[in-house]
Parts: sequence; C-alpha cells; structure tokens
Amino acid sequence: MAYLTFAEYQGLGFTQITDPTTFSQHEVAAETQIDITTQFFYNDDYVNHSLTSDLAGDQWLVFRAKQFKRAVALQCDYFDEVGADTPVGIANQDLSSVEIGRTHVQGNSNVKATNFGKTGLANGVVAILAQIGLMERAVSYR
Repeated sequence: MAYLTFAEYQGLGFTQITDPTTFSQHEVAAETQIDITTQFFYNDDYVNHSLTSDLAGDQWLVFRAKQFKRAVALQCDYFDEVGADTPVGIANQDLSSVEIGRTHVQGNSNVKATNFGKTGLANGVVAILAQIGLMERAVSYR
C-alpha cells in the first residue's frame, strides 16, 4: 500500500507534480528512502505501526500520520525538482564542473545544501520526520 495517493498529495496543497504516473514513480522512491531512514516505521511488512490505524487514533497519532504524509509529499516534490529519485541520481545531478577539451564549465549547484547527508532526503523532510520522532536512534535495553 502506498503511503500517499495522488489525490491525497493534491489535497495537502501540493501542486508541483501534475502527472499521476510521475507522482507514482516519485512516491515509490520516496517510500523507499523514508523507510530506510525511519527504520521502516510505517512499512506494511513490518506491522508494528499502521499509518491507517494512526489516522484513526488519538490526537498525537493523527498528527504524526498527517505529518508523515506531508513529508512523503514534500519528498516527491524534491525528487521532481532535482530530476532524480535516488541518492546516486541526486549526486549525479550535482556536478560542480565539466571539462571537455579546452572548455571548462563550472556550475553553482545547491543540491548538496538541500539534501540531508547521503540519504537522498530533502532537509525539510528530515525536519518533519525529526519533529514527529521518527529520526530517533536508540538501543533497546531489553
């Protein structure tokens, strides 16, 4: 099950992606990167937490689930903006200079400034995930 449908994306006020097929491609990639970063918190195969249940839960769970969906939408926009939907693709979009023969072209790219480390996630997405407690790293004491 996708974390976010195209209708939900539009319902959240996001308008950058207008093609449902493009959105689906970016949503799957966003899902993968967010799953890796959040240790599969809402993943269907790891049924510890359910996005659907949280949307029907108490106030905090609903808030967390809605913000999670907002983070997925923002990540889809980020992938669309940079023109790539993998960490390697994003890194390749950030070429700082190209030299062909005697011609040297140097760009002024800001992809590194908007990308959180080597995760492929936008800084804004990481900020949302951190605020709802999904970027915590701890060791179980049990």
